[in-house]
Amino acid sequence: MTYGGMGGLTGGDGGNRQAAEAANEAASAKREVAELQDQLARLKLVCAAVWEILRERAKITEDDLAVKVAEIDARDGVADGKLSRPMRKCVQCGRTVSSKQNKCMYCGTVQPVTSVFEGI
Repeated sequence: MTYGGMGGLTGGDGGNRQAAEAANEAASAKREVAELQDQLARLKLVCAAVWEILRERAKITEDDLAVKVAEIDARDGVADGKLSRPMRKCVQCGRTVSSKQNKCMYCGTVQPVTSVFEGI
């Protein structure tokens, strides 16, 4: 069976190859999701440990924590429950550098790390 349209049916090996590629992509996506779930579980564990230390030693309350979370959330101008990294200016040429990049795409200058959270 053949169908010559874009993305249409193909007979024989073409269909089998597409099915195998789709199965591989699905398996890869499943592994990536499992890895992300593991990372999230570890981060939650570390956050819980840090919170317990702060609560016990610094006498910080849940309300204090909630206020700080809301403050940090709103820093980017959108209270959306996400921590967004702001754009920054290149230390050499002054052009805008994506928060995801460590080097200016215009002049090549490596940007200094200003926070331990930039690598996360």
